[in-house]
Amino acid sequence: MGVKDWFGGGRRKAEFREKAKEALEGRLAPGKAEQLAKVAREHDIEDAGDDRTALRREIFNKAVGSARREGKLTDVEAAELAKIQKFLALRDDQIEKTRWDLTRLRTLTEIRQGKLPTVASTHPALRGVPLESNEVPRYAVPVEAFDHPGTGGHDGVMVRWGAPWTVNSSKGHLLPQEGGRSVGEGYLILTNRRLFFKGAGRSAAVALSAQARLHLYAAGLRIERDIGHTILKFRTTSDDTAEIMGELLAALMR
Repeated sequence: MGVKDWFGGGRRKAEFREKAKEALEGRLAPGKAEQLAKVAREHDIEDAGDDRTALRREIFNKAVGSARREGKLTDVEAAELAKIQKFLALRDDQIEKTRWDLTRLRTLTEIRQGKLPTVASTHPALRGVPLESNEVPRYAVPVEAFDHPGTGGHDGVMVRWGAPWTVNSSKGHLLPQEGGRSVGEGYLILTNRRLFFKGAGRSAAVALSAQARLHLYAAGLRIERDIGHTILKFRTTSDDTAEIMGELLAALMR
C-alpha cells in the first residue's frame, strides 16, 4: 500500500496524518525523522513521495513549528529538518516560503550568538549605494516608504542606544495607518554605520547614533524626524524580519 492511498479523505487516512504530526511534537531533536519513518512503517507506507503535496507540507510545517516556538534554529535542528524534508520527498520549491522563514530564523539565531550577517556585494539592494570607507552592509529588506505627520497613538518600540533588544517586543505593535503618504518602494539597508533607504530616484540615510530616534513595529520601522515621521513598511510576511532588525540595531548601536 502506497502513501497515495493514505493521504486524502477517510478516517484511517486522517489517523495516519495525525500520528505523523504527533511524532513531531515537542522539541526538534535528532531522531524525529526516524520516528516519522517508524510511523510510516506501522501504516505500511512504502513511498512518502507518492501523495498530495499539501498534506506532506502540513506535516513538514509541524516540524518547523517546533523550532519556531523556541525562536531559534541550531545546526542540529536544521540537519533534522533536512532529513524530514527528504523523507517526505518535498522539493525546495514546494516549501519555498517555509525555507525563507527558516533562513530568517537561522539568521536571527546567529545574530544572537554574535555572528552578524553581511549583504553580498552583488545584492541588487546595493547597486548604486555609495558606501563609506569601512562601511559594512549587514541586512537589506524591501520596503514601502511613507511620509506620516503623526503616529495616531501607534508609537512602536524605541530602539535605544546601548540597550539590548527585548525579544518579541515589537509583536502586536501596528504601524500608523491613517494620514500617510506613500513615497515609493525600495530597499532599507542597515550597515554598521547607518540606515539607508534606496528608492526609485531618491535616497535617504540616518546615522546610527545616540541621537537617532528609531521605533520598531511588527511590520516595519519608524524614523522620527524633527517634523513628521518616515515609515518603512517591510514587504515581507515573516515575523522574524522585525526581530532581525531589532537585534541588529541593538548590536550596532553601542
